[in-house]
Amino acid sequence: MQIDQPTLRDCQAFHVYLDELKGFSQELPHNVMLLVEEVGEVAKEVRRMTKADADGDLLRLEQAREHLREELADCLAYIVKLSNYAKIDLEDAYVEKMRYNVARQWSE
Repeated sequence: MQIDQPTLRDCQAFHVYLDELKGFSQELPHNVMLLVEEVGEVAKEVRRMTKADADGDLLRLEQAREHLREELADCLAYIVKLSNYAKIDLEDAYVEKMRYNVARQWSE
């Protein structure tokens, strides 16, 4: 299966394929815990980036940015998988929610 310029629907279809191929658990609570773990990794890399930036350490900053890139991709993968397991079309849900947000009045 090729996934060059995927839509969210393509990502969801890919994860159906990957779950079947690898035999991954489709249990919602288990996958939520794995997502939370990945969000923790995102926080760790943001902290590393912030410190490296404050120290002016460009090499560490780029290393942390690359790790953050990977952790964000992991988070997206778990969100896509959770959408599949809950039988939610994530692309439709996202478009609907963003339409709502555009019209929404934000308060601070």
